[in-house]
Amino acid sequence: MNTSTQTGNYESIQFHRDINTLSNIPQKFPLHWHKYVEICTMTRELPERNYPKIRINQTVYTLAHGDSLFIWPGEVHEILKNSEDAIRVIQFMPNLVSDLRDFSPYIHLLRNMHQISHETNPSLAEMIQAYMKQIYDCQSSGHLFSGTEAIITLYKMFIEIGTYAQRQLGGKRTNSEAQRKALQKMQQACSYIADFCEKELTLESVAEYMNFSACYFSRTFKRFTGYHFVEYLTMQRVRRAQALLSDTDLPVTEISFQSGFKSISTFNRVFRQYRGCSPSEFRKYYQG
Repeated sequence: MNTSTQTGNYESIQFHRDINTLSNIPQKFPLHWHKYVEICTMTRELPERNYPKIRINQTVYTLAHGDSLFIWPGEVHEILKNSEDAIRVIQFMPNLVSDLRDFSPYIHLLRNMHQISHETNPSLAEMIQAYMKQIYDCQSSGHLFSGTEAIITLYKMFIEIGTYAQRQLGGKRTNSEAQRKALQKMQQACSYIADFCEKELTLESVAEYMNFSACYFSRTFKRFTGYHFVEYLTMQRVRRAQALLSDTDLPVTEISFQSGFKSISTFNRVFRQYRGCSPSEFRKYYQG
């Protein structure tokens, strides 16, 4: 059970469990965003014309039977169509996973993942479906440690998902000592970029800070994170701006500069590209 309130287009949910399980998803739900992770699964077969459709930022995803969809904190999204109520949803705060020491280096990989298609990746899609069902069963059982069992199941699912993401987006598994050290250095680079994204960071300056050549750093950073340097830097600046829009009353122009953007026009264009709305609209969604 959870209590949900919506102010403007920011949805605030009070969690009475560590993991919310939702059925009876509405046929449509307007544009909104929230601070928790949401995983949707398509649970049964439908005619193709009735497939659910969900928009995340600027992309519309169509869910066939067995598909899953990941919606990450801060992503503006809406249910465009769910005509036969065929979606199951779990929701949880991101720190439930991101605070784990073993898992934290891979969070940036997962945020690049949205749809898991049963047609193109049946084994992973079926695994997610099975774990989602276990979480639902745990939450509905009512036994003494059902909440803990649901969290353990979530962790098992994310171990599988994280392994997949690391293989697909981060290159081969880091079995060698050299690979493990490279992963650690790339995680340090990600933290450095996130901490100082408002500064005049360049590929060359960060590579020098990490004691790498620019060429090696660029290639290794892309292999381990799935992003080019400029793209990752831009994402961190958008996230910095999002936090300032949510938690301060600073003017949008000031926020653009404090987030590392050199002009308000660039800020507006990039923010809309990543979040599907303007900075002013995003603040309105949050503050009502």
